[in-house]
Amino acid sequence: MSSRIFINQLDRPSEGLPERNTEVRAFHESLPNYKPTPLVSLPKIAKDLGIGYLLLKDETERLGLTAFKILGASWATYRALTKRLGLIEKDGPPNLGNPSAIPLRTLAEAAQAAEITLYAATDGNHGRAVARMANYLGIKARIFVPSWLDEEAKFKIRNEGAGVQAYDGDYDQTVLATKAAAEQHAEGKGVLISDTALTVDDETASSIVEGYQTMFDEIEEQVLEITGNNTVTHVVTPVGVGSLAQAVVTHFERTPRPTKSMIITVEPKAAACLKTSLEAGEMTSIETGYTICSGMCCGTLSAIGWPILNGGVKAAVAVEDSDVDTAIKNLQTCGINAGPCGAASLAGLEYILSTGGLDLGPNSTVVLLCTEGKRGYQMRD
Repeated sequence: MSSRIFINQLDRPSEGLPERNTEVRAFHESLPNYKPTPLVSLPKIAKDLGIGYLLLKDETERLGLTAFKILGASWATYRALTKRLGLIEKDGPPNLGNPSAIPLRTLAEAAQAAEITLYAATDGNHGRAVARMANYLGIKARIFVPSWLDEEAKFKIRNEGAGVQAYDGDYDQTVLATKAAAEQHAEGKGVLISDTALTVDDETASSIVEGYQTMFDEIEEQVLEITGNNTVTHVVTPVGVGSLAQAVVTHFERTPRPTKSMIITVEPKAAACLKTSLEAGEMTSIETGYTICSGMCCGTLSAIGWPILNGGVKAAVAVEDSDVDTAIKNLQTCGINAGPCGAASLAGLEYILSTGGLDLGPNSTVVLLCTEGKRGYQMRD
């Protein structure tokens, strides 16, 4: 077996999976520009790879942005602010009825009156999504980015009206600096919207994961429409801090279907913190290197994700940037304008099939998560 692939022998269900929250999709449907993103069948690539169905969830345009991150960021912001501002009780029923029934206008007026500022650390898409939510609410946002982040990503965040602060460190260090800045904001008016949990009781990071449920609700409907049944044999997801992968495992383990779905994760070789952790049998931080998959250049997993990923991921693949670059071009021929993080799923699937690492064939129905649209990048030797 290639050293770039880890096959998990635990093969056990994850424990303590939350129930599906029916309020999440209703909330997203209330946001401007909501519509389900496409699930695109790729028959030519499927035939070339020798598998039955290859279905790509195209998140290159979601709620007016070029990535899926707005699903988690919007729901987490909504939940964090309704609690902070007393629109729902911390541990009880909402004061104004169902949380998803509280209009954004009501939340915006309360957040503006309280002079709330949103904080987030990002290597691109999450920060822009938090900035968009601040824009919707008419409040300020401060987005911290690693100093190496490209100018295009910073420009897009600023274009949402947010302040961008570069931090001279890697992504993990930027996360810590952002948390400290939010906590130091005067009179407790700084609210951190983090998509990685530093502790296992981080409610906001849990809401990020929960927010991704809308994507999987759509996938279930779309798979049934395309194939005539709800069989999904394999799901391939990119990994940064692991929040999306946690949502993938959670959904596919708690959803009944004839065949259990195998979860395959893909990371850049220069930042394979999940694969490293699975090999070590414990959550392990790593030092990251350069990768064109800048949104996945993370050295530490989310603390709430590891217990679920440890037992729920079947295979972890580390891909070379050159593989991702090729996958971007292959998807372009199919009309999919994916960025590096979005194309990484195809690169990982192609690599694992080239090694015979898993049992995939004509009876396989594979769902690829394409998580971001086209973005600039620079290949390095």
